[in-house]
Amino acid sequence: MTKKGAILFIALSTIWGIPYLLIKLALVDLDPAFIVFARSAPAAILLLIYSAVRGKLTSNLKYYKTAFGFAVVEMVFPWWFINMAEREISSSLAGLLLATVPIFGVLIARFRGDTNAFHKRRIVGMLIGTLGVVILVGLDSITDGISILAVFIVLLAAFGYALGPVIVNKTLGESDSPTVIGLSLLIVSLIYTPFLPFVAPTEMPSTTSILAVLTLAIVCTVIAFLLFFALIDEIGPVRVTLITYLNPAVALVLGVVFLSEPITIGLAIGFPMVIIGSWFASSVNQRYESVNS
Repeated sequence: MTKKGAILFIALSTIWGIPYLLIKLALVDLDPAFIVFARSAPAAILLLIYSAVRGKLTSNLKYYKTAFGFAVVEMVFPWWFINMAEREISSSLAGLLLATVPIFGVLIARFRGDTNAFHKRRIVGMLIGTLGVVILVGLDSITDGISILAVFIVLLAAFGYALGPVIVNKTLGESDSPTVIGLSLLIVSLIYTPFLPFVAPTEMPSTTSILAVLTLAIVCTVIAFLLFFALIDEIGPVRVTLITYLNPAVALVLGVVFLSEPITIGLAIGFPMVIIGSWFASSVNQRYESVNS
């Protein structure tokens, strides 16, 4: 990996490890659905302006169907699921559960006819990763009363993250990715707009919540996606998925340091098993990469 690639890799791995902390901070004052809107709307405006300045906007409007499909499976539901789940579980646990994205990617690839998907190495990885989740949830549900429903909807979000790239895969070579992402974010904000009268805050949120949402929109969405596309150009679409294994570590450290989240027995045992399992599951000619925010 080149020096530029290494810098981009470290930056993106860090940036996409902090949304779970920011979501936790924003939830103090804001509804989960409002956070999705407040994150997507500013990001959409900024990315579409960026596309217009580069002269890419008009010519890429024809990819609106792709943008809609990507928006639904990658953002509309996953972002809301994660926000809802973090009302009940720690930010570090949410980050760890999303490390299962490569495992879902393997299952999706096999369903779509990839005969290499169930390579022995991948099967071993899926078994290890699944066992890690079971141990984590099982032990912590006994000792700390972990919410099984919250775990389930985060895993649904992970499935959406794995499915999203399949939708955009056919147009990646011909469309302008920042424009498609901008259109997707615009669609997300439009979908959530009708709910604003019911989920918007009735009082001025705290400065912490406001800054958390702004950081989610600008840093963890706009800047992160631009870095993501630059990293794909630098190291390729397969190797870029290695960020999946560093994001949970960042989320864990931030949760412990800033939110005083405990390192439970289940987390201590399950965390390495999920990471190792996901690594094995995605290490054999992976075709479908995840856009993990």
